[in-house]
Amino acid sequence: MGQMQLLLVVLGVLLVGIAIAVGITMFQGSAIESTRNAIINDLGYFAQRARTYYNKSVTSGGGGGTFVGLTIGALSSMTENPNGIYSLESSDEEECVIMGVGRIVSGDDSVRVRIRVNERRNIIEIIN
Repeated sequence: MGQMQLLLVVLGVLLVGIAIAVGITMFQGSAIESTRNAIINDLGYFAQRARTYYNKSVTSGGGGGTFVGLTIGALSSMTENPNGIYSLESSDEEECVIMGVGRIVSGDDSVRVRIRVNERRNIIEIIN
């Protein structure tokens, strides 16, 4: 009878260990997805501001139909928040590219999302 009880205890400990491991993995996946969605939301805000810059005349401090001269500081005074760090990768006449790097690490690298903004649409690229 003692061996059976010992076997049941070992089996119970093993099942609890597996349940904890699965729970931790699910929590990490949820945190990564939540961070990615928050970064996409923030990049949408930056894209809207970039398009406003594009449509504003040069005399009013805008681009006058171009993204040339656009800086991340012109989009927002806050380029960091609890979600991530944002930077302007490039800006030319037809398009600007804004990168968001999350504060949550996924595997070996941080969560990274890029948005390409032009006159008509935004293209979101999930890098990691």
